[in-house]
Amino acid sequence: MSKRWQMKEATRIVKIGGYAARLLIAVIIGSALVGFLPARVQADDGNPVNLELDGEGATPWNITNIQPTDNGTEVVTLHNAGSADGFVTIWLSDIVSNEGINPESETGDTAEPGELTAHLLLGLSGNRLGTNLNLPITTNRFPQSASDADYIEVIPLKTGETVDLQWEWDLPAETGNEVQGDNISFTINYLLRECEITDVSEVVSANGTFTEEVTVTPEGTRAEITIEEGTKGMTEEGEPLSEIWIMEIDKEPSAPSEDTTTVGFHYDAGPHGAYFDRPITLTFTYGPNDIPERARAEDLVIALWDKDAGKWVELEGCTVDPVTNTITAEVSHFRRYTIISPLPPPPTPRPGPYPEPPPPDVGEEEEAVKTVLETNMLGDERRVETEADGTLREPLTLTDPNSHFVIEVDSGNKITSSDGIPVTRLELSVFEESIALPGDIVILSPIYKVTGYINGLEIPRINFDSPAKLTILYDPGDLPENVFPPFVAYCTVDQGLMPIEPPPGSTVEIGKAKAQISHALLFVVAAKLVPPPPPLPPKFEVSNLIINPRQGKMGQPVIISLEIANDGETVGSYQLQLKIDGIVRIIKEITLAAKSSETVSFEIHNLSVGKHEVKVAGLGENFRIVSTAVLSPKSAIDWLTLDLSIGAGVCAGLLALYLLRRRL
Repeated sequence: MSKRWQMKEATRIVKIGGYAARLLIAVIIGSALVGFLPARVQADDGNPVNLELDGEGATPWNITNIQPTDNGTEVVTLHNAGSADGFVTIWLSDIVSNEGINPESETGDTAEPGELTAHLLLGLSGNRLGTNLNLPITTNRFPQSASDADYIEVIPLKTGETVDLQWEWDLPAETGNEVQGDNISFTINYLLRECEITDVSEVVSANGTFTEEVTVTPEGTRAEITIEEGTKGMTEEGEPLSEIWIMEIDKEPSAPSEDTTTVGFHYDAGPHGAYFDRPITLTFTYGPNDIPERARAEDLVIALWDKDAGKWVELEGCTVDPVTNTITAEVSHFRRYTIISPLPPPPTPRPGPYPEPPPPDVGEEEEAVKTVLETNMLGDERRVETEADGTLREPLTLTDPNSHFVIEVDSGNKITSSDGIPVTRLELSVFEESIALPGDIVILSPIYKVTGYINGLEIPRINFDSPAKLTILYDPGDLPENVFPPFVAYCTVDQGLMPIEPPPGSTVEIGKAKAQISHALLFVVAAKLVPPPPPLPPKFEVSNLIINPRQGKMGQPVIISLEIANDGETVGSYQLQLKIDGIVRIIKEITLAAKSSETVSFEIHNLSVGKHEVKVAGLGENFRIVSTAVLSPKSAIDWLTLDLSIGAGVCAGLLALYLLRRRL
């Protein structure tokens, strides 16, 4: 190899090293600059989001400095950390969009707020996700509360389970300069609510056929599913059904059409997409007060939500029983359902059965535009002047003498009948009749009844034009242990309790329950007992391994015993495997009741001479087998000496016999 070639090779290596050094410096500088660039999307990645029953989880997002064609994803893991199965409702809150530090002056629009809410697309995907929206959609079209008519839900999320959701954001390429410099922040909320799931795996065969009739009626709901024996039910993936649920979902009413309205709750039946080879029966119970005034119960129908069409579709063949207040229909798929009622025609100008008010006196114009609302709140009477249409001229507080029951009505609100006729008298009384209550509900206050009158005639229902605030006091000393926070509820004799949402932004106060009401019926303060924790699963402990005898003779049985205890709170089974010298010799399946123990014995035969090792349930000991013919060297027989001794004895006898004969 020539020296000239060696010099060229050395020069080439030096150049390569220089290039590598410059590249390394560029990477370091680039990494440092990236660290100083503003983050475009910041999301709280605290995974998983642990949810307790009726508890919310929240993930804040902040998106800045993005431009058309930018997009990205964010994965969030939800975990049911509670003790009951549930479903998760998802919505956005705290949406703030502004122009940022560089408003788009070239478009002529520099005023707040920013325009990202109308352009930024959000999408969501994941297992068990259900929605009536066609995602992705712009941020301002996302559900804005847990009761929004539009919904995004995860059904079900069983206790201890997790599910991964992938959020996707995208700013379309066609977005113009109006979003330049804009930023947006919002909070993604997750609310876990209880969902009772019925296990049907024991009555469904391997091909999905129900081996007996099944009726599913979750506690506290007004819905029922009946599946006849012989019906074949499969999941959307073509697997036999193993579980079923139907639950009430409290949503804002979404009108099916201009001349109809929904009645009561929405109902979700699942698993979503499950189908049956013959019709199954849905039964819903409605409340008489749920039906619009002048509408007929006979006209009620069950409808299912058609996501593709974006509307409620009425089911044919519905049967209404006005005596039991039930409506039934046959279906072949699990979907989301509701009850629909036709809207009654508008009322006639004449106020119906109520007497015509006297004509105003001519010349007394001021008196002609006034009316009087009388109130009697458990004996506390007063008179309030209102406008002729029932509009309050100033805020009104209706309370009993002890201020245990308080309704606050803002000025400008109207108190009318369901026909829009101004109420002329309100009375508060204590309802003495009993109502049906679930076993996990306790009552903390009297049942209060608010009754309305128009010119002396009692009306069936009182409406507030805008929601009023209701506060009912209760004695905290009446609260039993282990209850959820008390709540205000409507109550009816036939339907029991229907919880009412508290006013927005209200806080929980001990001794006070608050609600936002739109009409007046029967009210009460109640609380739901926290269900007891489920019993502990079986927990097995093995101890006290005994071998008898520790040194046995060949052919003699060896008894191996141990103690096994179940410290759990439910019955369970445990498999014991006895190993001798690493080989499984005996297997025993032991079933123990909760908090019990048992002595288990194994008998081993035909072991070879020598040392042996026992192992069972993590315990181990050694023992030995010896031969029954083994003698010590000192006790061995000296056959030569024995033969000589016998020979000597024989010779001595013969000699004695010879001598005796000679003498004779």
